[in-house]
Amino acid sequence: MLNGQKNLSDEELVMLAAAGNDEAMAHLISAVMPVAKAKASAFAKARISNEDLVQEGMLGFLDAVKKFDPSKGVPFRAFAEACINNRIISAVRMNYNSKNAALSNAVSFEAENAEISGDRDPADIVSDMFETEYLSSLLSSGLSDFEKKVIDLRLHNKSYAQIASELGRSEKAVDNALQRIKNKMQRKLNK
Repeated sequence: MLNGQKNLSDEELVMLAAAGNDEAMAHLISAVMPVAKAKASAFAKARISNEDLVQEGMLGFLDAVKKFDPSKGVPFRAFAEACINNRIISAVRMNYNSKNAALSNAVSFEAENAEISGDRDPADIVSDMFETEYLSSLLSSGLSDFEKKVIDLRLHNKSYAQIASELGRSEKAVDNALQRIKNKMQRKLNK
């Protein structure tokens, strides 16, 4: 119920929220938060924290509220889900961009301490295991044996020189393999 009115449609709520009605905005946020969390969880191991991905999704939601045009004939919920998904995918892509490599490989002090202290929620551990399996299958499908070896060693924090030495190949071959892997992953994420 919103100011004594029952059963307002999403489109009516969006119009009220866009006009500054905090109660309408709160109602919409509570309706789309589970969507943002679900979409973010699909990318939770993409070197970006799940909380950051949810936050990116909610920024996409805010864009949806600002840009929604009911005359286009698209239901708000579908439009919002697309905006949320696009914002999360953009954040994941940006994170994998080579310009962000130093930050992408950083581990937060809190995450390190949570692993050491054992204060992790068992549900998070199971979720992490599922997401790791999903990403592993996503990564390994479509990769050559050499690319699989390269990505495995890279994920174990080996340098290009160490990987090249271990696999008996040049650093350029390792770099080329990582570029091919990046391109394949981007194509899969674009689907």
